[in-house]
Formats: sequence, structure tokens, C-alpha cells
Amino acid sequence: MDKQGQHLKAVTYQDIIELRDFMEKMASWQEPLAILDHFFQFRSGPINKKRIVKEYYARAQMFHAFYEDYNRLIELGDELVMEMVRAEKVGTGVEVRKMDLE
Repeated sequence: MDKQGQHLKAVTYQDIIELRDFMEKMASWQEPLAILDHFFQFRSGPINKKRIVKEYYARAQMFHAFYEDYNRLIELGDELVMEMVRAEKVGTGVEVRKMDLE
């Protein structure tokens, strides 16, 4: 049997914690985005223009905060992934060398 040596990336506990924190930050936007989605859904019935203008301004501010945070989080996520890609490889202990079999 000739098996190629397999190496896995070393993922540290800190990497896992950082990824979990990143996912929690992304998930924290679910409720505000649902509010924005509701605001932009088609409405039937009479339209109160003053109320819509006030809501539009408030939602625009919320979207701007989301947009900045989202871009920052995407960069952070990319950095976390690149750190994991660059992580050193560790042996699995399953490697069988051809020399060991002879």
C-alpha cells in the first residue's frame, strides 16, 4: 500500500473563537435588515407622505450603519479565512511511507 502523506491545517481555538464572534456580528444584523425589508415592501392603501419621508430618513441611516459595518466585517472575515489558509500544516499520524513498508 502506498498512501500519500496527508496534512491538515492547524486551526487554533483562537481562530474558532474569532470566526464565532464574526458570525455573531453578522447575525446581529438580521433584525434591522428585517425592518428594512418590511419598510420597502409594497404597501396598499392610503400613503402618508410625511410619515414615509421620516421613515425613509431613519431607514437610510440604519442602512448606512449596516453598510459600513458589513464592509468592515467582510474584510475581517476575509482576513480570518486567509489566516486559516496560511496556517501551518500538521501531520495526521496516518501517513505511511513507502520506506516504512519495506
